[in-house]
Amino acid sequence: MGGGKASSQVSCQACSREGHDSVDCLWVYIKCRKPSCNGIRKLLRSSQPTSLSKKFFTCHHPTCNRFQWFEEAFNGVSSSSTQHPYGDGCFGCGATDHWIKACPWRDTQCTEPNCKGMRKLKISGTEHNYGISYLKCLECDTCEWLSDVLVASKAKEL
Repeated sequence: MGGGKASSQVSCQACSREGHDSVDCLWVYIKCRKPSCNGIRKLLRSSQPTSLSKKFFTCHHPTCNRFQWFEEAFNGVSSSSTQHPYGDGCFGCGATDHWIKACPWRDTQCTEPNCKGMRKLKISGTEHNYGISYLKCLECDTCEWLSDVLVASKAKEL
């Protein structure tokens, strides 16, 4: 009865691979591979007659023209289960031991005196700071570059 698929046979709506859905897809947030670009690659489907519905990645940054067919990216993945498919890890903080969904910097306590607000991890969209991560408090509206926070955090560990 039923006719539904078992949970291990769920097909992802984004990459069409089995075993996960689009919420858990490792291909959804991928940092651009162009060395000087901090953009994020989007997974899209071609509308060209010669490659109709074929999946590809393109960078969302307006000045980047990086392109890669999904199958080429997928076939370049290491078989190691501990390595991320794109090798870059979190595009929010840059760490390679987690994804953006599990980034410890996504929701942190504000460090401003007398503020009890939470800081959100954001990525700048302004032209002169495009793609640079920062923390913004929702309560007091203060911002701090994530790179500065990481340097201060490392200094405290020493």
